Amino acid sequence: MTTLGFRYRIRQNTGVPRPIRANDLEQAVAGWLSALAWSDWTVTSPSKDMNGTASVPFMSIARLQPAGMPDGDFRELNIMASDGKPFYRELIDDEHGTNIYDEAIDRLWQTVQLLEAATVAARSRTVLIDIVDGAIAFDGGTRKPFPSLCLDRIPRLPDSLSSFRRHRRPVQPADLMLFETSSFTVDEDWFTMMLHGAASLEEAWRRTCRPPQDGRR
Repeated sequence: MTTLGFRYRIRQNTGVPRPIRANDLEQAVAGWLSALAWSDWTVTSPSKDMNGTASVPFMSIARLQPAGMPDGDFRELNIMASDGKPFYRELIDDEHGTNIYDEAIDRLWQTVQLLEAATVAARSRTVLIDIVDGAIAFDGGTRKPFPSLCLDRIPRLPDSLSSFRRHRRPVQPADLMLFETSSFTVDEDWFTMMLHGAASLEEAWRRTCRPPQDGRR
């Protein structure tokens, strides 16, 4: 099976048996990332029992599944069909003419890009977002391209992080690191930082969406 590069590490600290805590935490991570990336995405149904043009939620036909050696230092998340079989990688979305598997991966990577932007926003004094041109800048620096999926997900990021925080708490204590990156060492300080960054992104997004206050209609 080809892995996607969405790597994470869970280190068990104490108390709860390793398999129970690791499995619960893996499911929390997989559910959080997949919902943030795919929750409102519909695709052409692959079912032969349905009209070829029928659309279904992507999360009804696919899910993220942990992969790798259970005792390995790092494991990964892969896209699997909802029945547990390998996802059909040649499936085409008839409406948009895109490869659904490739689009699913792209949406995951854009979600990671949004999370990275939240870490930068948490350390920045100002955030500027340009929805029209799809760009973002921090502290008056150079504007950088920011994908439309990232922009669309900004309003829901605070609630998404809060939900992940609630699902993680029942399986503490366990050290979790996402994407092999120290800035994604998930603990209470990380959630505090990410929620601050998400709030800064949301405020910048809302300023961009706010109509001009000049009395014109």
